[in-house]
Amino acid sequence: MIATSQAHPATDPATHAGLEELHALQHLAEGDPAFAEALRLTGSTQEASRLAEHWGIRISAETLWRNRGRHSLPTWRG
Repeated sequence: MIATSQAHPATDPATHAGLEELHALQHLAEGDPAFAEALRLTGSTQEASRLAEHWGIRISAETLWRNRGRHSLPTWRG
């Protein structure tokens, strides 16, 4: 049996935190048309991350990139 050093995604605290942030971002986008439009107009995940932080949600650009096109998120160009 080979042991691995990688945590299971369901128990990885970083993954769990990212999911909570995504849920908060989705909830805000669904409930606030001004935020949803501003998010839709962002040109990059970095810009979207800064926008979210301005609205009180700290989410990394990496988390946004991994989940682009889902959870009411735009699909940013690579």
